[in-house]
Amino acid sequence: MADGHAAPSRGTDPYGTLKAEITSLRLSPGTQLQEVALGQRLGMSRTPVREALQRLLGDGLVERFGRFWRVILLTETEIRELCELREALECMAVTLAVTRDPACPAALEALTEAQVAAVARGDWDTFNMLDGAFHLRIAEAAGNTALLRQLETLHHRVCLVRGMEQRRPHWSERVPTEHRRIVDAMRRGDAEIAAAEMRYHIRSVLALRPPLLPTARNPDA
Repeated sequence: MADGHAAPSRGTDPYGTLKAEITSLRLSPGTQLQEVALGQRLGMSRTPVREALQRLLGDGLVERFGRFWRVILLTETEIRELCELREALECMAVTLAVTRDPACPAALEALTEAQVAAVARGDWDTFNMLDGAFHLRIAEAAGNTALLRQLETLHHRVCLVRGMEQRRPHWSERVPTEHRRIVDAMRRGDAEIAAAEMRYHIRSVLALRPPLLPTARNPDA
């Protein structure tokens, strides 16, 4: 596959590799994926590649495209709807977490500082992974299994949107700053302010993002 990637070493986990490439936009939305070509690049047979693509299909990160596959192409409407749903669920989660898990702020602070360190060394895969871990840690702290499952279901598509956002100027500075504001409110035990900070954090994705994707699917992309 002529995509400019260096071939990973044999024994690479194809699911983890492809997921990282998709969520970081090294495989851009709409990119066509062929099992044989991917297998050649990853140094493995078609079977593990096909299994990885099936898992990514379940994650909502790829879709079938005729006889092949392609990276999911989120429309502006889908991104807006995802952010609206995140706002409702994550504001609820942080409100509950304030009183249900006193250890949560310290864990979130450590994740935020690890994000800052990742930025310093230009490690965007780790930065995005830690971003997801921050939000899922709050969901776990909420002590509501149904709520956690809903946020886990959204997690993979949220990762894709995060990959888009890292292209925005100053985004890598904004995220830790906004995370710290959420943590500070939680540490003070102020659930209302924590929810307001979370709302601001999620809404900024829509308020400030550039028009990176088309508003309708292009079957020829």
